[in-house]
Amino acid sequence: MGLSAGIEATRACNFRCVHCFVDAGLRPRGELDTREMRRLISGLVEAGADTLGWSGGEPLLRRDLDLLTAHATGLGAQVGVPTNGYFATLARLKSLQRAGLSSIQVSLDGPDRPRAERFRRGPDDAFERALRALRDAADLGLAVTVCTLLSPEAAGEIEEMLALAQTLGATTLRYTPWSPFGRARGNGYDERPWASAKMRRFLEVAESRRARGPVQVLLDCPIGAVPAHPRFRCAAGRSVLYVCATGEVYPCTALMSPEHLVGNVRERPLGDLLRDPRMFRIQRQLLREAPAGRCGSCPVVADCNGGCPGRTLAATGSTRGESPACLFRLHPPAGRRGRRRRIG
Repeated sequence: MGLSAGIEATRACNFRCVHCFVDAGLRPRGELDTREMRRLISGLVEAGADTLGWSGGEPLLRRDLDLLTAHATGLGAQVGVPTNGYFATLARLKSLQRAGLSSIQVSLDGPDRPRAERFRRGPDDAFERALRALRDAADLGLAVTVCTLLSPEAAGEIEEMLALAQTLGATTLRYTPWSPFGRARGNGYDERPWASAKMRRFLEVAESRRARGPVQVLLDCPIGAVPAHPRFRCAAGRSVLYVCATGEVYPCTALMSPEHLVGNVRERPLGDLLRDPRMFRIQRQLLREAPAGRCGSCPVVADCNGGCPGRTLAATGSTRGESPACLFRLHPPAGRRGRRRRIG
């Protein structure tokens, strides 16, 4: 299995979304410059990364993103970018495509403007620009994903979102959870609403379209059981890695606490950080610790291993605490079927 690395292109963003997992906004001082980013990308590919995903902030605010993407694809890596769509003009999309970009993910949190702006805080024409970006990207032949925040309200809108995604030319509708990190952590994060009839219906529709139809549903399971494949074990630090725009290296976006900081690429070569005892300690901890509470005695624990350690840590203070709101526990009929298939 190759290494999948996320690189925060910039922490800057023109939106102030309430569910942002990194509290993006103004550009911080000291972000990696072009030369440093090129060195980082080369180091990641040398370490075995075959997939690089830009992250943010809003990645398209980085002026050299096209150049850096070309550097990565020139080394053989597949590169994708998530965006709010505001700066994804046709000209910029064409430039990124020439650089080798293979996929784009545009955030769209509802089927119309009022519902799309429930959690997003951006310019007045943000919804229209996102729609245009999705259409243009699809027309160019890029692999297009619509990314939607999974809320109790959005759970009841899945049929509308599927229809809209198909109209826009997207091939995937991805639902991501309200992650208890960054700005989102102070904005009413609560997983209890997932125990609802809307959620049950959502899971039924999501399962029926998980691998069929013109638009497939990809579920980043929001409520505990998140196996990417049977007998899931957290891949943080082993086949998944995240590097912040200022050079900090973490095993995953869900494990960005001080105790999980491995180091900074400005201070030590990436290869040294990947071999650092702290990285091995984190890997061993995530692989060997058994889930606690009801998760430890659950009949499907061999499949999910207690779910995402980072989310559990945020909710309970321990990576091996009881998953705060387990899919199997809340919706038993869908518990085994609700797994996310590994993509890429």
